[in-house]
Amino acid sequence: MGHVSAIRVGIAGGARGAGFLTGLKSLAGRAELAAVYDPQPAALAAFVDQHPDAAACTTYEQLLDSCDVVVLASPQQFHVPQAELALARGIHVLSEVPAAVSLDQAKSLVGAVRTSSARYALAENYCYTRPNLIIQEMVKQGCFGDIYYGEGEYLHEMKSFHTMPDGSPTWRYFWQVGRDGHTYPTHSLGPLLQWTGDRVTAVSCHGTGRHTDPEHALQDTTVTMMRTAAGRLFVIRFDLLSNRPHLMDYYAIQGTKGAYEASRAEGNEPLVYLEGRSPEAQWEPLEKYADEFLPERYRNPPKGAGHWGADAWPITNLITAVENGDPVDLDVYTALDFSLPALAAEASIARGGAWIDVPDPRFFTNGIGVDPGREAPLT
Repeated sequence: MGHVSAIRVGIAGGARGAGFLTGLKSLAGRAELAAVYDPQPAALAAFVDQHPDAAACTTYEQLLDSCDVVVLASPQQFHVPQAELALARGIHVLSEVPAAVSLDQAKSLVGAVRTSSARYALAENYCYTRPNLIIQEMVKQGCFGDIYYGEGEYLHEMKSFHTMPDGSPTWRYFWQVGRDGHTYPTHSLGPLLQWTGDRVTAVSCHGTGRHTDPEHALQDTTVTMMRTAAGRLFVIRFDLLSNRPHLMDYYAIQGTKGAYEASRAEGNEPLVYLEGRSPEAQWEPLEKYADEFLPERYRNPPKGAGHWGADAWPITNLITAVENGDPVDLDVYTALDFSLPALAAEASIARGGAWIDVPDPRFFTNGIGVDPGREAPLT
């Protein structure tokens, strides 16, 4: 165990929660794994067998008794209820994605954050892949000019994840393929919004029909067009069912001074074109610009961190923010900017692709009460 002053970290959800441990281990002396909770006895036992320093908790309340920061690596419908319980006790929250699965949950979450002394952050790891970090800095420095168009794709064949070996449904059966539209938005949308500092204001969602596994409500592929507050157009493609290899991290942006195209297949490389820097009408490898634009602190992710090294950064960034009293990278409003377009997409596809407005979570009134200080994000 670390020093007695180390921040105690608890994990809710043993299977996915283990993915945060490489980043946590890099914080030795600053933060330590204290406890784990999983409602599945086998999953709880397997986690503790691998990480015997962690106290095994059989209830979520017991986990909260044991930690200063809780990582919510639980199924997505539990993220908000578990976050609220932690925030009410002044325990910092790092939530897996998406942030919420309904508008009621989203409003309730904002109220819980506003009335808590603790921090809330979203663990959207795709914002921290090496190519995405390079692009973020290039956008910040104006390399692409005024960005007016973007694409994101999350194509992840997951048919085997929807049922248990005995055929009984998993949570994904209901929450990811049991609804139609775009039920897992943040990996493909989050980086585009983080790069541009924008938010989605309206969506129009369309589907291909049900071909591969037609028992599910989700259509094989859905495409959601998104209009943003700054007038940009984003197009997001989503597919959990089609018979194909994965393409889980494709992005593209087009600006007045250049363009970016992520790799579309294994063995390809991300490409950029920068007017005035690249050879005329020729793509260049993004990696050519890594030394200039990849922030120093992200250059050497801890060895073994999942998702191309990106899993290390959400936990290390939150712990650093807690230590220093700094703002978190992906706060509750950003988390909901990443998540709420999915709820609008579900309404849109049910209405034949009608344009549906996306609310701005900064204007939710939950948690404001009679103290005008609670309106701080708007003042």
